[in-house]
Amino acid sequence: MTVQVEKMQKVVHGDDSSPKKPARAPLARQSQKTLTLTLLSALTLAAFFQEAIMRDAETRMTCKTVLYILVVSYCYCDYWLWMLHCFLDRKENLESRIPDIKEFATKFQEHHDFPTKVLYENHLGEIDDLVSAVAGMGLLLGYWTSPATKLIVVGVCMWGSLGSLNHFYGHALTNGYEIPPLYKYGQRWGLLPTAKHHKTHHTAPFEMNWNFLNGFYRIYEAVYFSTGSSYNGLFAMFYTCNPAVIQTWALALGVLA
Repeated sequence: MTVQVEKMQKVVHGDDSSPKKPARAPLARQSQKTLTLTLLSALTLAAFFQEAIMRDAETRMTCKTVLYILVVSYCYCDYWLWMLHCFLDRKENLESRIPDIKEFATKFQEHHDFPTKVLYENHLGEIDDLVSAVAGMGLLLGYWTSPATKLIVVGVCMWGSLGSLNHFYGHALTNGYEIPPLYKYGQRWGLLPTAKHHKTHHTAPFEMNWNFLNGFYRIYEAVYFSTGSSYNGLFAMFYTCNPAVIQTWALALGVLA
């Protein structure tokens, strides 16, 4: 009886000696470097300046142009992110002679073994160099390209950032964190890849669901598997169809006029 009274007194006076769960580490802040944001801003401003000052009224962008920019940038970025992920998941790239490819392939594949590590890193910042290269190429070719083309390049970078952040918050959701409404409801309403969808990719042998956006990954993967999961095909596409190089191909072929 005396023991029970003592316990009740401890509870009343806030003297609960039961062990408490350690506080969970907060999610890492996601950000991009000043250089990356500056290049993207410069390319966007260049497009708006060209549209407002240098173009005749009859050649100005319309609502259809805006829709064209959104659709083209999304579809290409969906393809590029899938290809990037699939390519860097290949074991062959762990022995690449190109240091950056070897480094990123190592990071991508280590992520399969330590998926929660991404929650405490600036995951968005890891694509800074790539985004800077794409935006920088857009500026270099800007003299010959239209405002719509410049905005497509910006759109590719923005969709890529969205995919990266959704990947980050998908892992956060899997581990019980609250995530921003954009990603919470984007996943719930089928606008973004869900945490459950991506978790399938993290199941050995990690040979499906390489997408970061909801697009045509089923088609890409069907074609990829039909080639016997050809590394040479991925290699060729990665180096000739990445968003920096493809701008020069498109300009040479007159697509970006």
